[in-house]
Amino acid sequence: MPSSDSSPALDPALVAPLEPGENALASLDVDLDSADRFAAGRLVLTDRRLLARAPGAAAWQAWPLASALNLQHTDHGGIGQLSLHDEHARLAVWRYTLGADPAALKLLGLFERQRQRLIHGITEADEPAEAEETDFAAESPTPPSTWVLLRLSRFARPYRWQLLLGFALMLVSTAASLVPPYLTIPLMDEVLIPYQNGKQIDIGLVWMLLAGLFGAALVAWALGWWR
Repeated sequence: MPSSDSSPALDPALVAPLEPGENALASLDVDLDSADRFAAGRLVLTDRRLLARAPGAAAWQAWPLASALNLQHTDHGGIGQLSLHDEHARLAVWRYTLGADPAALKLLGLFERQRQRLIHGITEADEPAEAEETDFAAESPTPPSTWVLLRLSRFARPYRWQLLLGFALMLVSTAASLVPPYLTIPLMDEVLIPYQNGKQIDIGLVWMLLAGLFGAALVAWALGWWR
């Protein structure tokens, strides 16, 4: 049975290889590799196993569900992490951006429920039927931090010079766009108003002001386009 979390446009390489009769319970799209670079991977929990295709990996890994397995969730610096452990060591780790955290919490909750079934020897027939599916993401006691966007600065670090250039261009283009209104002041005070009073027009001043207006508008447009 396909997972309800699967997207219709999912890459065929990210479709978990289920065994006959195996049911997918939850899935998580992993979008970071071990070096925190964007890459596509997938984590799928079934009623029998935990399946994973790490970003950049060619094959799926599988761990049969057992009471000794433990799935841990952490987040730091705008990055979420699920790590799988047994009694002796960490077996695998998956990292993702925090937009996928609700799906990660759901998978974690279902994993823990399956684990408790194994520990206590509970089958589905022993459990009372539930009218609604548990919303594990809603059970999270801590809301997402308002500092998440600031912590995401590590992703912007490789593009810091482009960002600084864009910011500088924004400031300069804004300043250039403010020049024409100021040039209209001497155009009114020194050309148009004196002309209405019968004073001779200074052609050189007119051309200088018009050239300034045109040049400032052209510079503002060019800087805005470059930005």
